[in-house]
Amino acid sequence: MRLRWLSIALLAVAWELVCRTVIRSDDYLAPPSRVLTTGLTYLADRDTLAGLGVTTTRFLGAFAITALVGVTLGLALGRTGRLVPAARDIFTVFYTLPLVPFYPLFVLWFGLGFRSEVAFGAIHGAVPVVLGTMAAASRVDETLITATRAMGAGRTRVLTMVVLPATVPDVVGALRIGAALSLLGVLLAELMVSVDGVGHIIAALIANLRGPELDAVILAVCVGAAVVNAGLHRGERRLSRWREQRP
Repeated sequence: MRLRWLSIALLAVAWELVCRTVIRSDDYLAPPSRVLTTGLTYLADRDTLAGLGVTTTRFLGAFAITALVGVTLGLALGRTGRLVPAARDIFTVFYTLPLVPFYPLFVLWFGLGFRSEVAFGAIHGAVPVVLGTMAAASRVDETLITATRAMGAGRTRVLTMVVLPATVPDVVGALRIGAALSLLGVLLAELMVSVDGVGHIIAALIANLRGPELDAVILAVCVGAAVVNAGLHRGERRLSRWREQRP
């Protein structure tokens, strides 16, 4: 923990020195001292807080859809046996596609505003969650599944009582990736066409060359993403302890 904070402090010092001696223009990259004064004042502004709240709401909606659709579809596909390789290949190809050119279709289907931005964020995050969950579900011990079916359990009960508990640590790991990509999708949508939210704020600050405020907003987004990732990582570690305790 101390090493982590020391690394952050050294990075801040290096950042300050580079800005003071090399860049010398707050329009492109402001030093931390300016970010902590001008930038934090801007973050405390009512309109900025409202924009952060709008993006947070969109992200939570996108991530909820990512988790629900990604985990459900991944569990179902992971138990299809011979279809797993084909499904994995299809989603892998989809995962490699740049989705930004497809955003006009989301606007056409869902309209401008909240729904298209949430949907765009959800599709960014859902694919890696499907892939991760599907891989974990395909590795579940068949003996457990056979024993559960022998006791009269149907497909749904097998998925919820055997497959899901066995894959939870891997699923949470996939959700960490899904959360980051859901946030990325929401921000991309806001940067392109939105009239509110963090993406719109960033675009406006870039257009007006307001470096300290821009850096402060970017740092705020990074801190929020780090908090979400740390929470999911902590959950992943707790759920994985049973693996370390196995003989």
